Amino acid sequence: MDPKKYIESGIINDYVMGFVSEQEKQEVQCLSKIYPEINEALRQAEDLMGTWAAESAVEPPEGLKDRIMANLGEQEPAPVSMPAPQAAPEDKEVIPLNRENTNSKPPFGWIAAAAAIVLSFFMAYQWQDSLNFMNAMEQEIASQDQELEQLQEQLQSVESSKEQYEGLWAAVSEPGVQRIQLNSTQEGGSALATVYWNPDSEKTFLLRDQLPAEGADSQYQLWAIVAGKPVSIGLLEQGSEELQLQNMAAVTNASAFAITLEPLGGSESPTLEQMVVIGEV
Repeated sequence: MDPKKYIESGIINDYVMGFVSEQEKQEVQCLSKIYPEINEALRQAEDLMGTWAAESAVEPPEGLKDRIMANLGEQEPAPVSMPAPQAAPEDKEVIPLNRENTNSKPPFGWIAAAAAIVLSFFMAYQWQDSLNFMNAMEQEIASQDQELEQLQEQLQSVESSKEQYEGLWAAVSEPGVQRIQLNSTQEGGSALATVYWNPDSEKTFLLRDQLPAEGADSQYQLWAIVAGKPVSIGLLEQGSEELQLQNMAAVTNASAFAITLEPLGGSESPTLEQMVVIGEV
């Protein structure tokens, strides 16, 4: 059984509102003892119902009772006409009238009808509030489900990034990988980056240590010096000042590596005046 689907079926709300059969009631009570998720959903629904009942309780308008009683007093019972007594024959016994039959009964029927009307208005008001409460609770559950899905997506993204970085770090830890530190071209500058290069497999990775933030219209580009000529081996991801290991293009017979700041999208040849760091193999 899937507790989540069972909760989303709405039976928990119906149970709290008293709209379930005896069999369904026993089922909810039994499953709440087996599944912690159902028990927690039931507890939250009961707490929310208690809070709603306390906040939405409505007292009858002031003076309602006096107005009802005043209206009742304005209606007098209809007079009962009694037939005129006829003289009984002298030779027949006169039978007295039964007093219980002559007393008129109070008009309790229409009093009950008035009370029923008042009660029906009150019940209609409470029913509408119950519907509003259930709609609000369904919206809250839907919102929580959406937040849960977003958290799950974020978790999957983090796990994917973790696996990716673990693979990259494993690659730079392979035997034969050289670590080349690229230092600032400015005297006393703090710019710094690190290249991990395997001459045998030609794999190249860049660790962005301390590079100044580039502008929105510019991007860092990594170059390898091969046979005295610069060869572009990739652009750095834009807008990241954190430590970030990035897989670059493979290169062979490199004698040095350098990073320049180029227009967004990179350049075919390096802008030497914008060289930020460089390091020899």
